[in-house]
Amino acid sequence: MLRIDLTRADAETVELDERIHPTADCCGEDVVSPGEVRVKATLERGEHGYLLHGTAAGTAVLRCVRCLGEFAFAFDEAFELRLLPVELAPREEETRLASEDLDVRFFAEPWLDLGELAAEQLQLAVPMKPLCSESCQGLCPRCGADLNRGRCACPPSRDERWDGLLDFRPRR
Repeated sequence: MLRIDLTRADAETVELDERIHPTADCCGEDVVSPGEVRVKATLERGEHGYLLHGTAAGTAVLRCVRCLGEFAFAFDEAFELRLLPVELAPREEETRLASEDLDVRFFAEPWLDLGELAAEQLQLAVPMKPLCSESCQGLCPRCGADLNRGRCACPPSRDERWDGLLDFRPRR
């Protein structure tokens, strides 16, 4: 865990350039192993709290959702985060959030865990459905063979429910 004291930005702008190694369990089931994440950011005092903006770049090994193979993934994402004291957090049980409220983090103690931030940025960069390639053929639904390596031994199947459409001809 790499903690940054936010009060350092009270006097002057703080430049951060840290290399962080997130833990393997940080990023969900599609991330086989996270690599190093480099966080380059600027921390400055804001009106009610602090503003952190910069980039998070790194690598990871992901699992393809079609063929279950592993592949390398690289990302380089910009981020902006407003850090506000917990006293400014909404008190209502249900609150409608605006788009600018999504990049806010509330703190009780004036410090930021960069390891947590790096893991979060990696999670946000991972696609919803990671694919090793757009042309990935996936696995055979019957025998489980990887169709990217060639055809399997299963005979071609035909769904008889569609047979009626074989005789369909557009009317002229």
